[in-house]
Amino acid sequence: MITNREEIIDRAFGVFVRMNYEKASIITLARACGLTKTGIVYYFPHKLDLFMAVVDKYVLQIHKPDNKFAAPADTLAEFIGQYVAGVAASMKRILELIGDNHSPHDCSLNSYYFHFLSQVRMYYPDIRQKIERIFQLDYELWEKVIQKAKESGEIRSDTDVKKAAALFRQMFLGLSYEQAFLNGLDVDELEKNFRYIYSLLKA
Repeated sequence: MITNREEIIDRAFGVFVRMNYEKASIITLARACGLTKTGIVYYFPHKLDLFMAVVDKYVLQIHKPDNKFAAPADTLAEFIGQYVAGVAASMKRILELIGDNHSPHDCSLNSYYFHFLSQVRMYYPDIRQKIERIFQLDYELWEKVIQKAKESGEIRSDTDVKKAAALFRQMFLGLSYEQAFLNGLDVDELEKNFRYIYSLLKA
């Protein structure tokens, strides 16, 4: 039986990520935690309270750049490796909680997470502003590193910093979404694509 709030959040994530919010009843969530309905309500009086706690941990916190990536490296070339490592570590943590090797219709575990994100957008109050902030922080991180690389002569002096940041960021998001429909994000392919973008910017 689970008696720790964080463990409840972890187990509930596994439920919400596989079920629509509407179908994930308090009873279902309690059973996943080895608790009675009363036991889970003690920690989270309403299903939405638990859902929001799950989102806070597995969307807002896990994707916050400060939590996902080490302090930026001295060069853009090194930062690319850091970024990919941060993506891989976050993905590993998420997939460990989702995965029980039971994926109907040959569905990749990554696709469950994208499904979860769509539920987040629908049911978490005022989530748009929080998601926009996470996106903004990630773009700002890329822009900071690219600007430094431009100033140091690592990349071309005519590089448009904002557009270059968008190339890296949107390559990650686009590949993640596309491959979620297949076998899940291939981080080696992500790094190769990043390295190719870098080669186009190289001084």
